[in-house]
Amino acid sequence: MLRWLAPWLCVATLVVARAARVDFNRDIRPILSDTCFRCHGPDAGSRKAGLRLDQREAALAPLKSGATAIVPGDPGRSALIQRLQSTDPEEVMPTPDAHKPLTAAQVGLFRQWIEEGAEYAAHWSFIPPVRPPIPAAPAGEIAGSNPIDAFIRVQQAARGLR
Repeated sequence: MLRWLAPWLCVATLVVARAARVDFNRDIRPILSDTCFRCHGPDAGSRKAGLRLDQREAALAPLKSGATAIVPGDPGRSALIQRLQSTDPEEVMPTPDAHKPLTAAQVGLFRQWIEEGAEYAAHWSFIPPVRPPIPAAPAGEIAGSNPIDAFIRVQQAARGLR
């Protein structure tokens, strides 16, 4: 049964993920780190084409060629998308010799991220944790002694469980 269920779970996960906003730290930074920062990261000595993708200001700045790597809200004018989708071995990024081609899903994430404004975020380790508000107890129920109980009750109610 698991073999039959696994593909459907993957499809459902992709549909839900596409509907959600792209999160820089969760979705984009790992791809950039794995495939782009070697040539377009913080090391000025190994940076190619004068393009730095680890800082928003640098990624949005016009390049010597006149192109702009990332145009927030406009993936069609973003050179990054053009290079990621190119079929020309001289133009495509990452370069074929890097042996790290992006999947269509990854390119789709970049496209959606740019459409949504291409917001960057500090690395998660520099973001202080924020305690979420504790959900109120449903009418007629007594609040639990532990705040975790409130979160569990909300999930149980959403799934029709008692």
